[in-house]
Amino acid sequence: MLNWTIRELPQEKPRHLLGIGYLEDIPKIIKEGVDTFDCIVPTHYARRGYAFTSEGKLDLGKILYLKDRNPLDKKCDCFVCQSYSRSYISHLFRAKEITALSLLTFHNLYFFNTFIEKIREKIKRGKL
Repeated sequence: MLNWTIRELPQEKPRHLLGIGYLEDIPKIIKEGVDTFDCIVPTHYARRGYAFTSEGKLDLGKILYLKDRNPLDKKCDCFVCQSYSRSYISHLFRAKEITALSLLTFHNLYFFNTFIEKIREKIKRGKL
């Protein structure tokens, strides 16, 4: 559907796609010619206790994270990963503390922005 729609749009105009933002979809829509896009995925998942990481999604609502002293993502440079453990954020989330949602939101947005930066670099190098 996207391929068909893009062909119908004027070449000189930017193409914005609303509501698409799962990590696996982002490279595909960029390859199809989408210039900008937005979605609620990073914040929506954060409000439900999920963190996006280089190893997949973490559900901080699960009890196993209460004893996990690791950062959300060892490969992430955001202040959340540099300052807080999975166990602390999991505790906050399970206690229904709004701080957990703020920390997860910041991390997820940082993770998505970093993901997009890597795609931009691939485009500059002609790899995408």
